[in-house]
Amino acid sequence: MELKTTNYKSIFKATSIFGGVQVFNIFVTLIRSKALAILIGTAGMGLNGLFMSSLNLIKTISSLGISESAVKDISKAYSSGDKVTMDKTFTVFKRWIWITAALGIVLTIAFSPLLSKFAFGSTNHTSSYILLSITFLFGALSGGIYTFLRGTRQIGYLAQANIIGAVTGLIVALPIFYCYGIQGVVPAIIVTAFGNFLVSLYFRNKVKFNKVAINWTETITLGMPMVKLGLSLTFVNLMTTAIAFILNAFISKTGTLSDLGIYNAGQAIVEGYVGMVFTAMATDYFPRLAGVIDTEFKWKELVNQQAELVIIILSVVLILLIFTAPLLIRILLSKEFLVAKDFIFWSVLAIPMKGLVWVTSFVILAKGDNKLFIIVEVITNVILLIFNILFYKYYGINGLGISMLVSYFIFMVIIIAVLKSKYSFQFSKEVISLSLVSLASLSMCLICIKLLGYPNAYYAESIIVLLTIIFSLNELNKRVNLKGIILYIKDKLKR
Repeated sequence: MELKTTNYKSIFKATSIFGGVQVFNIFVTLIRSKALAILIGTAGMGLNGLFMSSLNLIKTISSLGISESAVKDISKAYSSGDKVTMDKTFTVFKRWIWITAALGIVLTIAFSPLLSKFAFGSTNHTSSYILLSITFLFGALSGGIYTFLRGTRQIGYLAQANIIGAVTGLIVALPIFYCYGIQGVVPAIIVTAFGNFLVSLYFRNKVKFNKVAINWTETITLGMPMVKLGLSLTFVNLMTTAIAFILNAFISKTGTLSDLGIYNAGQAIVEGYVGMVFTAMATDYFPRLAGVIDTEFKWKELVNQQAELVIIILSVVLILLIFTAPLLIRILLSKEFLVAKDFIFWSVLAIPMKGLVWVTSFVILAKGDNKLFIIVEVITNVILLIFNILFYKYYGINGLGISMLVSYFIFMVIIIAVLKSKYSFQFSKEVISLSLVSLASLSMCLICIKLLGYPNAYYAESIIVLLTIIFSLNELNKRVNLKGIILYIKDKLKR
């Protein structure tokens, strides 16, 4: 029982830390955006956005997904306690990082005229892309260090690196924009990448490893599993991007640009609100799962524990999102976007199911079943696209929220069926009961809004929100001894 409580605490700790980091990064991004709007105006922000989107496209292709896929191998080696295996795994990974950095530089230089023409309609920015190619070296190397920290579950260092990196990027970029205006866009991108690289080097020195003598034949052979999984992840990322583009194009052509703006704004609010939970899950949960994936009892227990905490935390986050949605839209956007609230409400009902889908999908990745992972992702993404198109056609913006709800219910059924038949896994009674309570409280809130309307709905919502928070905190306290944590923090502050 003590080990189980320790696991809950570790999961909660990681979620709290990386959730806080995510909130901090959002805050820094808002400051940066505001400063850029003042210093370089809309044209400068547009120029910066075009360069960054082009570089991100090249990065998605040239990185081969290595930084994500290597987490599994590094985590397994780290969990084994075998120092030799750990050193060999990181040596192989480090060499592949250099390969991907070189590939990014070569692709950017080779296609710089095409990138310039596609993004700007002329080849005038070819030299800018050639200069920007150096960022792939800094980005790959710093990304490799962060992957190493993730794989070895150094969550404290990783959180610090993210915060310091965000602040460093802000500090080095703003003076350049202040001095050179729109002409400082390219230098600022390069200096920011270099600054983040220096930050990562500092944290690299926090974790020691020994270089291992491995020839290039062994490097290629030992690194191929990372590459295969990485390519699977790259394919899925490109497919997700393509499907999002197709949907946006369909909305703009069959509907209006106003519809597209409302949809994107509503989606941004939902993702911004719950993003910290999913970011924490991807950052800590996957390497933790990969480390125990060869022990059936341990990985099944971990999946259920992660699912329980995800549902508990999401219950609080989502009930508050429903309650504050109209106010958030007015503050972050404007009255014109209030029509997005119904899309947000429908989407909220889908998020608990999305949480369960995410928790279980990582099992396939940790197991290294690349083909199964791609098959499941292709099927679910195609279903989502088809449903989005159909529901938007008949029900407009609200239909996109309904589509998300229906789609994630189907995804949950599919992934549970796959894991049950492939790995004999099923959710515990605790996960099922917590999910039902969460969906019930969210549904009751929405029913109050529909039946009572604003502002009367706020009174009934307040009661539901309060009861949900009390229930969630009680469930959380059972698993992580929340009272003990609060008393410990108070004691520390007194000292």
